[in-house]
Amino acid sequence: MSRYKSAAAIVLAGTVGGTTLTAPAAHAAPAPAARSAYDYREIMIPSVGGAKLDGNVFVPRGKGPHPAVVFISSWTLEDHEYIAQAAKLAERGYIVLSYTARGFFNSGGGIDVAGPNDRADGSKAIDWLIAHTPVDRARIGLAGISYGSGISQIVAAHDARVAAVVAMDTWGDLVESLYANETRHMASYAMLAITGRLTGRLSPETDRIMNDFNANRNVPNLVKWGAVRSPATYRAQLNARRVPILISNAYSEMIFAPNQVVKHFTALTGPKRLNLSIGDHASPHASGILGVPSRQWDDAHRWFDHYLRGAANGIDREPQVAAEVAWNRRIERHRDVPSMTRSVERLGLGTPAASGDGALGAVTPAAWRRTLRTGQDSGATAGFVIVSGGLQTFGIPNQIDQRRISRRTAAVWSTPVLTVGRRLRGAPRLNLTVTPSGRTGTLVSYLYDVDAKGNARLITNEAYSLLRGTPGKPQKVAVNLQTTAFDVPAGHRLMLVVDTKDPVYADAGRFGQTLSVQSPSTLEVPLG
Repeated sequence: MSRYKSAAAIVLAGTVGGTTLTAPAAHAAPAPAARSAYDYREIMIPSVGGAKLDGNVFVPRGKGPHPAVVFISSWTLEDHEYIAQAAKLAERGYIVLSYTARGFFNSGGGIDVAGPNDRADGSKAIDWLIAHTPVDRARIGLAGISYGSGISQIVAAHDARVAAVVAMDTWGDLVESLYANETRHMASYAMLAITGRLTGRLSPETDRIMNDFNANRNVPNLVKWGAVRSPATYRAQLNARRVPILISNAYSEMIFAPNQVVKHFTALTGPKRLNLSIGDHASPHASGILGVPSRQWDDAHRWFDHYLRGAANGIDREPQVAAEVAWNRRIERHRDVPSMTRSVERLGLGTPAASGDGALGAVTPAAWRRTLRTGQDSGATAGFVIVSGGLQTFGIPNQIDQRRISRRTAAVWSTPVLTVGRRLRGAPRLNLTVTPSGRTGTLVSYLYDVDAKGNARLITNEAYSLLRGTPGKPQKVAVNLQTTAFDVPAGHRLMLVVDTKDPVYADAGRFGQTLSVQSPSTLEVPLG
């Protein structure tokens, strides 16, 4: 459309371009002064391969040049996803362009999963801004949630016109996100594959890769494909230009689990900030999409205000890390990621009984061995993708009655009732000695906080697959459970569960095989 329209009217209408938007009443009818502050129009952006990208743009009516923010849509969503936040930014003098990533809805081309075509699209969007709006070329930022956040980082690594990035629910390493410890994250894959096919058009390469991942074939090619689509691959370019990057993610994130993004963030050397919140994929940022004020979106605005407008708002002098703590919701500030952990408590895994718990405490020389049959689910669970972790944003923990966990199909260790609480800050590390009966197998580890009534709240978990084991030969396995900030109160217990199957992960074990966990094995608990 070439005709300008009021963005407020679009929000009020509630349905744009096939996407239903629900806006809070306070945002649905902005003041007349706000409505006259900018113009809005729907656009199409020409890009590589003849594809045209569906988008929209807000342009302030004041004299330019203006700073600009480019929003890139999330997986399965389209450009009106950010309309509430775009209007807020436009009211404050930003040009805001949003576009639907290629292959989805009305954008042409095939879904490239943050590949070379998506990278080119980001630069073409900037070209369009320069050609059609009074933009300040030195003050252009990129932003997105999930899919758009990863593309934003990759575009910034290749296009020197990008002056700042806000990446929400993002990834640093796509391979580790979906294939950590050589374990396929099948629940995440299934959700992405199904929704991608329902709302978009896969490119031939993407279709082939998804089929290969599902069938567990051509793994070296999968790894190479994922590396091309990982911001960490281009970190040297980001660091060379010292691109200011704000990353905002969740602890219980199942699609882009925190360890890989924390590793990526730590290795960035330019201006940076990391917000970690309770929740799962996108749940801490969803309210902001509707225009509701939130800590994460407030920081995004402050980030752009400082690095695109030069505002002396102090965000550049604040500690790098802002971490929300379960379950008191307190925000702790740390100068960097390593300073989250002040000390490490090393706990030994004692002899687990066939139908009871072993001791989790002092490291002893006593020998023990616990044999688990592969492919058996004990009832311990990582939960459902997005749902289980997402509910935590609203105060509902991922919880199970610890008595429902089968001690016959899992090895379980518990501390005595804690007389002093534990402040877990960082990634717990599990050091196991494992003897497989075959060449392959999968172990899934869970760390719980158990109260006096036996309610077990999941703190963190991780899976590990042995793909090249030697039958009958013990081997050392180090499993970094996912990063957390979790207060375990006095009067509770820590409980560690290790089994061989969880619906979230693919199982590399074969029927009739076993995995034996044995001494010496320890758990390192990071304390803040």
